[in-house]
Amino acid sequence: MMKHSRTDKKTSPRKYTLRLTLTSAFCGLTLLGAMMLSLVTSHEVSDFIREELRLRLTDAVNIMASKIDGDLHSQIQTATDQKSHAFKQLQNELMDMRRRGTGIANVYTMRKIDNEQIMFVVDASENNLSPTGQIYPNPSNTLKNALNAVAGKKIAYSEPEPTADNWGVWLSAYAPIFTSTGKLDGIIGIDVSAQNVIAHELNYKISVYVISVVVALLMLPIGFLIARRIRQPLSQLAMEMEKVRHFELDSEVKVFSRIREIDSMVQQLENMKRGLRSFRKYVPADLVQELIELGVDAKLGGEKKTLTIFFSDIANFTTMSEKLEPEVLVAFLGEYLNVMNACLLQNQATVDKYIGDGVMAFWGAPRAVDNPAVKACQAALACQQQIQQLNQKWRAAELDLAFHTRIGINTGEVIVGNMGSDARMSYTVIGDNVNLTSRVESANKFYGTSVLITEPTYQQVKDHFVTRLLDYAVLAGKSIPIRLYELVGNIGTVSAERLQ
Repeated sequence: MMKHSRTDKKTSPRKYTLRLTLTSAFCGLTLLGAMMLSLVTSHEVSDFIREELRLRLTDAVNIMASKIDGDLHSQIQTATDQKSHAFKQLQNELMDMRRRGTGIANVYTMRKIDNEQIMFVVDASENNLSPTGQIYPNPSNTLKNALNAVAGKKIAYSEPEPTADNWGVWLSAYAPIFTSTGKLDGIIGIDVSAQNVIAHELNYKISVYVISVVVALLMLPIGFLIARRIRQPLSQLAMEMEKVRHFELDSEVKVFSRIREIDSMVQQLENMKRGLRSFRKYVPADLVQELIELGVDAKLGGEKKTLTIFFSDIANFTTMSEKLEPEVLVAFLGEYLNVMNACLLQNQATVDKYIGDGVMAFWGAPRAVDNPAVKACQAALACQQQIQQLNQKWRAAELDLAFHTRIGINTGEVIVGNMGSDARMSYTVIGDNVNLTSRVESANKFYGTSVLITEPTYQQVKDHFVTRLLDYAVLAGKSIPIRLYELVGNIGTVSAERLQ
């Protein structure tokens, strides 16, 4: 025994204190957060710098465009026009604008020609002047948009990112040039070198990263103090959870913390203890969940309510059970009940109990449900559809097995609540309408049907489903005849042949 204990001790994973874990996590997250903040900040500042530069460029290019004589510009069409008075005048004006601007390297005008190419008209750049008629290679989408400006709309365009061409890397902006008649004759463009902007952004990023690392190091002692303040209430919570493990549920959770999340954990632990107190008495998990949400304990009692009740049963199940081994039967029945349960829960049913191969469910308690009768009929049709698919699956697997389910649905006043004793309770429904629903389900065997509903249910669902008045019958244990309807399907989905 001693040897075995030592072996367990050696092979068990190493444990760390909460203080060390929280301090390490806090400092690590602080460093990671600082780095992430640095990345985001540098990106935002980079965008801000570029946006400010784009605004300056668009303002400048708009002013320049307003000073260009569009009629004079339209006179320059070919390289021979470079000797004209109009060309020289425009080039001098553009050069003067470039000199007056800060950091502007290139000023030029362009025009789109018939073959959708873009040519230079007047170039007043510092170097490498482009002659009139020279085609500009690989124009950007922004430049194309500027040359497709709507007549009369003086909107400036700027490149979202630096662009590279045969002359360098630039941040560019464009504005349309209009003639006196409002016709778009071309654009004026200005370029500033992007090298200085990129270098400035790099220097800023380096500075931000260095500051972030320094701040993260300074946060180490703060992280230690915060970790210590978190550790104490969490340790107390661990002790309370140990009580829960032993089902010591009667004491209150006395843990105080100014941290909202920890305080929320305390409240949730208290709610869990209430739920477990109720769970010792209740079986339906959805009801226990409601009790936890409401913060109340389970008590005996019932109330009258109008609910829709659902009963189902498998035809000839006893005969089938005699042919199958118990383990095989349980497996198939489990798969069948999973399908039934899923269809019922999807339609907001409260699944009361499984009675062998039968299922009992109801709508309207403990939670209110909109159109409970409609939900019940939808659930019944869904169950039948899923059971058919389940039977097809079994046939495909060459299993000599098929379940045929009979369903009865009734709507009426019942008593619903906690039935049983103080030690063991069941949330269920009782009353004459519950018994009637069971009889309706059994009547399917006589009529050869799958789903039968009563008159009160029919009145609530007749506008949603195709039904067939089947009989005016006196069921077992009853003295007054009732109308029985077969539930055929959803309106609009039943074939014409079936309707006939």
